[in-house]
Amino acid sequence: MHQLIDAYGRRIEYLRLSVTDRCDFRCFYCLPKGYKGFSAPESWLTLDEMQRLVRLFSELGVSGIRLTGGEPLVRRDLLELVRGVGGLPGVQDLSLSTNASQLAKHAESLYANGIRRINVSLDSLDRQRFAEITQGELARVLAGLMAAKRVGMNPIKINMLVMKGINDHEISDMVSFCLEHEFT
Repeated sequence: MHQLIDAYGRRIEYLRLSVTDRCDFRCFYCLPKGYKGFSAPESWLTLDEMQRLVRLFSELGVSGIRLTGGEPLVRRDLLELVRGVGGLPGVQDLSLSTNASQLAKHAESLYANGIRRINVSLDSLDRQRFAEITQGELARVLAGLMAAKRVGMNPIKINMLVMKGINDHEISDMVSFCLEHEFT
């Protein structure tokens, strides 16, 4: 079997695949106000191209795949990609980075098709502050997190971008929330 080795002699066993640059949130630290410079879907890799790419990497010893974006769940054919990639013989670990805004409706299907681990961006547990940061709804994210937990995704990792004067006073609340729900 072929293997990918970096310049330091380490085996490369992990691929991070960005499936879109689009997102349904508008976090001020990620997208400047009024930003419209997203790539056109015609320039994205097709479903077949992504599946072929992952298959080729898996044949070279890559066994861990993380699907990311933007927000991967805004890509319409994501579930088909998960099905195809999750069924590849060399893929042993399939995970997703998400903002969880659409996870409640997709958690069961994602889990059934191989997603076991997720990373979720969550910068605040305060509804108003969350909306100020993301322009999104905290309730949708929390529903997505609970759906992921309910179907058995584990670990569920929470990524909080701590910003001085904005949410830095919420660190202990976030730690308590994570401990209560057994999130990392």
